[in-house]
Order: sequence, then C-alpha cells, then structure tokens
Amino acid sequence: MTSNAKFSAFAETMTAARRKGVRVPVPASGAPQTLEDAFAAQDLTVTALASPPIGWKVIELPSGEVIFAPLLASGIVPPGGTWKVAGGAPAGIELEIAFQMGADVAPGASASQILDAVASAHVVYELCQSRFADPDNLAQHIKLADCILNAGLVLGPKFDGWRTRDLKAVPGRLLVDGKVHKEGKSVDPIRALQVLAPAMAKRGKKLAKGQTVITGSLIGMNWLTGKHQLKGVIDGCGEVAISLEA
Repeated sequence: MTSNAKFSAFAETMTAARRKGVRVPVPASGAPQTLEDAFAAQDLTVTALASPPIGWKVIELPSGEVIFAPLLASGIVPPGGTWKVAGGAPAGIELEIAFQMGADVAPGASASQILDAVASAHVVYELCQSRFADPDNLAQHIKLADCILNAGLVLGPKFDGWRTRDLKAVPGRLLVDGKVHKEGKSVDPIRALQVLAPAMAKRGKKLAKGQTVITGSLIGMNWLTGKHQLKGVIDGCGEVAISLEA
C-alpha cells in the first residue's frame, strides 16, 4: 500500500480547491501517478474534509479494475431543493439509478447476499465538480484522487419492482428548464453494486447499512452554469428535480 503522507501537499491543494469551489492546475510534482497513489490521496482529502461518507460511487474500468470514492454528507441536496455551487464553478450533473443498503455487507459476501442487503432502489442525481482544470481530459488516477469528481447527491424517490426487472439499458433523460438536454440508457446497475463490495473489502472498507451506492450515469457528464430548473426522468423508475445556481 502507498504511504498517504507522500501526497499530503497534493491533498491540501485539492481540499482547498474543493472548499473554495475553484479549479486549479494539477501540481507539476507530488501528484498521484497510479490508481494506488490516487486512493492514498483520496483518503487524505476525505479525512481533511471531516464529513462522513453516506455512500459510494463506483466505476469498473475497461481493464476490469474497480475504483470507488465516497459520497460525503456535506454534499447532500434534498429533492426539490437548490444546489448553490461553491465558487460559481461549472456544475456537473449525472442521472443515475442507486441502491440504498438496508444492512451491512460482510467481507466475502456472495453476489446474492449483496443484493439481499439492499433496502431500496432510487432515482438520483450525482452532483459533480472538478477541483482541477480541464476535467474531461484528466487522467483517471487524478479523477480518482479527486473522489471521481463527486460533490454531492440528490436522493430521489425509491421505485418498486427492481429485483425482478432488468435494469440494463433503461432509458432516461435530463430536462433543463423544461427542454430535453441529454438522453441515454443505464449500463448495468446491479453489476456495479456487486463489484463494489469486494473492491472495498480489498481496501479494508465495507458497504454499511444506510449508505447509498450510485451505479453510473445514464446521460454521461453534463457541465452547466447559470440558474436552471433540472428534472431527471428514468423510464419506469421515477424522476428527481432540483434548482441549480452555478
């Protein structure tokens, strides 16, 4: 495991940028160079922010490696509320299917046991900000160090029937001020949940009761500025709405 102390200065830069809501250049030296480095830097930043994780973001890379980052309590915005983006920086909006855990997931849990630990499925917005310039072209390990660009979560309504429904390729769309801004489809939310738990266990972490797992955007990343009314709709699952001030 990489020593966290090696990335103290990098984490301080990232933490300050996060608090101010600004984008800064990636430091020329002292930045993570690998995914292992990035997890170490991420842990330092999360400790400095002193906000408990209320859930997790997960991505399965083309290589098969699974990366994840915490969703922090400080970033919660209620459905129907307003996201006032720190610093007025561009706001990233992702529309996703999420699972809320009804029980802890033990290390070594089987795929079916992981599903049994789920209490409910929800329509959510992931709220994103980049602490570094040019986020669309950042290396994956820099994004990982930056909590995979997460800034918050809007936990929308739960929906029924998810245990017996195929959640692959479910259509969804983002409406901005009443007009369709972006459309897309889910990938495989249940697989995302099931690969997260063992990846966390490898790093001494676990999915806990009450935490929310977001499983990947139906509509990719959408960077927005200004004041807008946003509504996300996932067919057969529900919708979630907020106001944006960015």
